[in-house]
Amino acid sequence: MNPDLDKQLDQFERDGYLIIPNALNPEETEKVRQKINYGREQGWQEGLNEVGNMWFDTFLEREPGTFGPLVAHKSIRPYLEALLGPQLQLRSFRAHINPGPYLQEWHMDFYGYWMQPKRRLSVRGVAVNTTFYLQDNAPGIAHLKFVKHGHLFEPHAVHPSKMRGLDCEFRQWCERQEHVVLYPKAGDCVIFFSHMPHQGAKEDDSVERSNVVCHYQSNPFYEGVWFVSRTKGEGIYPLGRPQGRDDSYA
Repeated sequence: MNPDLDKQLDQFERDGYLIIPNALNPEETEKVRQKINYGREQGWQEGLNEVGNMWFDTFLEREPGTFGPLVAHKSIRPYLEALLGPQLQLRSFRAHINPGPYLQEWHMDFYGYWMQPKRRLSVRGVAVNTTFYLQDNAPGIAHLKFVKHGHLFEPHAVHPSKMRGLDCEFRQWCERQEHVVLYPKAGDCVIFFSHMPHQGAKEDDSVERSNVVCHYQSNPFYEGVWFVSRTKGEGIYPLGRPQGRDDSYA
């Protein structure tokens, strides 16, 4: 393995996240940004929630020429290949716009990580996110916040019965922990474990903020797994072998 890549992956496993600067070039970034705004004009959003997050689940099908390249994008493909290889499955593809005030609730994308059934031969499923930022984050503008090393220990009150409301026990617990604050720039990609508690926010309500998130999993999860995003059904394996005969088994 490339020693530099190996060192970065050690950092990823230690910290739970990794920033890939300039994963998208300025032309790619602007193209995606404009297309998300176009989708909003067309009313393609799934909804706008109470914390100010508007989300879109159908861009990959509606605009594959723009959004398809973000799946295992060439800039982050080496990291995904080194982490999971052909077992990597795209679970879901989601874009966001924060059109006004925005303070995301503390959450995990893969809530069910710590609740997976343990059987004699079962292996714990793992999921990772790649989030592409389309505008600059900076102090006083916007940020992404993690519970420090939150991928390494089970959070308090992670159970459906304790997750009701924005001020539930889990979110109170997250607020009390030590945090890491990131300020990704336009074109940057943040890779992080999907079970790591995190929170996005706008500090300046007037700025434009949008991003695209690819959720990946290491193997197909059973349908009842507790995950925030809607699955792509049978799934997409962007690093898998092409369909057809495999002569190595002949």
